[in-house]
Amino acid sequence: MSVELPKKPSFHQSAEFSLCRFPVDSILDNSVTDFDLFAEVNSHLVLYSQSGYRWDREELAGLIGNGHTHLWIRPEDRPKAAVYEKMAALPKISTTLSPEERLGKVQDVGLVFTKYLFEGDITESAVGKAQELSGHIVSCVQEDPGCVRALTGLADHDLYTYLHSVRVAAYATAIAQEMGLKDTDSLKLIALGGVFHDVGKSNVGMEIINKRGPLLDHEWKAMRSHPTEGLKKLEHTKLSHVSKEIVLHHHERLNGSGYPHGIDKDSLMIEVQIATLADIFDALTSSRSYQNKRSRYEALDFIKHRLVGSEVSSDAFQALVRCLVK
Repeated sequence: MSVELPKKPSFHQSAEFSLCRFPVDSILDNSVTDFDLFAEVNSHLVLYSQSGYRWDREELAGLIGNGHTHLWIRPEDRPKAAVYEKMAALPKISTTLSPEERLGKVQDVGLVFTKYLFEGDITESAVGKAQELSGHIVSCVQEDPGCVRALTGLADHDLYTYLHSVRVAAYATAIAQEMGLKDTDSLKLIALGGVFHDVGKSNVGMEIINKRGPLLDHEWKAMRSHPTEGLKKLEHTKLSHVSKEIVLHHHERLNGSGYPHGIDKDSLMIEVQIATLADIFDALTSSRSYQNKRSRYEALDFIKHRLVGSEVSSDAFQALVRCLVK
């Protein structure tokens, strides 16, 4: 992995103003800060920008040129500001790379991004980074649908939780396109749902997620809560209904045997059915704490003979097969 974690946020307490410094050079061009920022003018603090403010390079250069190397935030906004700095420090992905290479970079950055989601709140800056990653996934698949063959389930099962979501997003996007969905915006909604689909596991605990033996009843109950917990984490965001449905219902099954609501194929959006298959396929082809990974052929064979028709969509399965043989 070439992605490095950024240093801790550069906050310094101001006894005079009871606010915290926020360095201007950590604000990115064309980014949105989802917290109020204050500027010091003649020993007084004035509101400079409100939450939701979009920045541009010229304004940032002007602030620094006029001696405003830092602005100020309220102490209660430190968690949001910390997430913003972490997201801003994630590497940019070059669009000049081939689809396979670009998707590999998305996987690397997605690992660190998902780790941050598990450590903090989901802010608008986190959603913005997820949208950026989803855009890269969609463009890669549109340029070369077979690029998903480059995705690999790493041997280190401890990283599975952090890598899984981006891979699910990529497989789901490829399946949807193969099934005839060509609209870029619609594909991005599916990818975004994949990126966030397991975010509720941050409330479960890694000791349960990575447990090697069978789960106890209370541990299984906690694990099964992650779709609803994920939706709770996303309720305040502007994510679309499609993306949120993927988060909430990716463990439902066509025959009604899934969770959390036990709904069947008549109530499941096709986008959800696609994400469900992508989730299962990546889980089967990845090394887990309690299982060795299967080859792609073994995973497809298992799904075909055990799950197709009863639990997962036959149309989505056939599309997945076509994606992997292109």
